[in-house]
Amino acid sequence: MTSYPDFEREDVAIYPASQLPDLLSDGLDIVAITSKSALHDGVSCHQTGEMVAIVAKKERADLKVLYAPIDIRQRYGKVYLAGAGAGGCDSLTLRVDGLLRHAALIIYDDLIDTGMLNGYNAEKVYVGKRKGHHHADQEAINRMLFMAATKKQIVVRLKGGDPFIFGRGGEEMTYLRDRYVDVEVVPGVSAVQSAAASAGIPLTLRAVSGGVTLLSAHNALAGAGDRTLVYYMCASRLTELRRTLVDEGIAPSVPVALVYKAGFFDEAVTLTTVDLMNLREHDSPLLAIIGRTASLYRERPKILYTGDEPSQCLIPGKIVHLSALNHAGKRLRDGDLSLFSAIAFTNPEMVASLLDLFGPLPSHLVLYAYGSVIAEELRRQGYSATVMELDEQE
Repeated sequence: MTSYPDFEREDVAIYPASQLPDLLSDGLDIVAITSKSALHDGVSCHQTGEMVAIVAKKERADLKVLYAPIDIRQRYGKVYLAGAGAGGCDSLTLRVDGLLRHAALIIYDDLIDTGMLNGYNAEKVYVGKRKGHHHADQEAINRMLFMAATKKQIVVRLKGGDPFIFGRGGEEMTYLRDRYVDVEVVPGVSAVQSAAASAGIPLTLRAVSGGVTLLSAHNALAGAGDRTLVYYMCASRLTELRRTLVDEGIAPSVPVALVYKAGFFDEAVTLTTVDLMNLREHDSPLLAIIGRTASLYRERPKILYTGDEPSQCLIPGKIVHLSALNHAGKRLRDGDLSLFSAIAFTNPEMVASLLDLFGPLPSHLVLYAYGSVIAEELRRQGYSATVMELDEQE
C-alpha cells in the first residue's frame, strides 16, 4: 500500500506510477503522469523509461497547469468504446451518431447493418470476428487502438449491441487505461433489449419477473463463472440487500459500485464492498453493481465544455456540455461547479457569460482556453495561475 505524505505541509509528491493504488485517497488527484527523464529535463515525451505519477490536492489547479507540459496524458487523443445497437441503423443513438461524425478513425466489428458507416467521413478499419475467422486478434486490436490514440485524435471503437455486454469492451478499456489513454464508454441498445422489444416480451414485469440474467452459451458450456449482479432502486434498501447477498453466499469482500443518477452530469459513484455497502445513506435514484467487475471503476474528472460539439474536446476526462446543467426544471445558473475539475472555453464571450451566471469561478478549476484571445481574457479576469492555453479548435 502506497503511503502519502502530509499534504497539509506538502504541495506535491512523486511516486512510481506502478505503485499507485487504483483509487487515490479522497481529496487527492494525479496532476501528471510522466517519465523520470521528462521530470528531470522538463521535456514532454511518450512512454519511455519508468513512469512516475505526480500527486497533489484536487484543489491545486495551479499545479495541474504547471505540470501539464510534461503530462503524457495531454499528448493522447480520446478513445470512445461505443455501441452501434442491435438491428438496423435506426437503433444507433444520437450520441454515437455525433461521435462518428467527428471521429478521425472508426475501428468496427461485424455490424448488423453493414452500410451504416457509409455516411461518415472517418477512416474505417474492420476488425470483425466470426467463428472460425478472425480478421484481427484481440491483442492486435488493443495495439491498434493505442497507436491511434497516440496520434491525438478522436477514435471510435464501434461494437454491435452494447460494448460492455459480451463485447470484450472491458478488456480494451483496461488495456488503454493501463497506458494512460482516456477512454469513455458510450452504451448501445443491446441484443437482449432489441430481441425482447421486437418479440413484445417484457424482461421484467411486476409480480411475474423481478430480474434478468444475461448469459453467454459459450461461457455456460465452459462452466459457470463469477457473475455481476445489478440492483435497481436500492437507495432505501441497502441494509436488506446486504443481508440477502450474505445469506446467498456472496463474500463480504466482493466489490460494490453504487451509482447515483447514472448518465446525468451529476452522476456519482461510490466504490465499496458488500460488507460495507449500507454504512452510509444515499439519495435516489441509486443502482448497485455487485461483482468483481465493479472494482474496475476509476474516477474520471468532469470537464464542463462551452463549445458546440463536446466530442471534439480531447481534454482527458468526462466531457459535459454546458446545456446539461439546465435540466429537470433547474436553471443553468443553479448548476454546481464544484462537481467539475475544469471548464473548457471556446470563445471569449463565454468567459463573461459564465462570470455573470456563476460569479467568481472556484479556485480548484483548471480553465482551458482554446486560443490566446480566450487565455488573455481569463488572465485579465484574474485567473492567470489556473489558465491552460490550448490550440484553437478548427
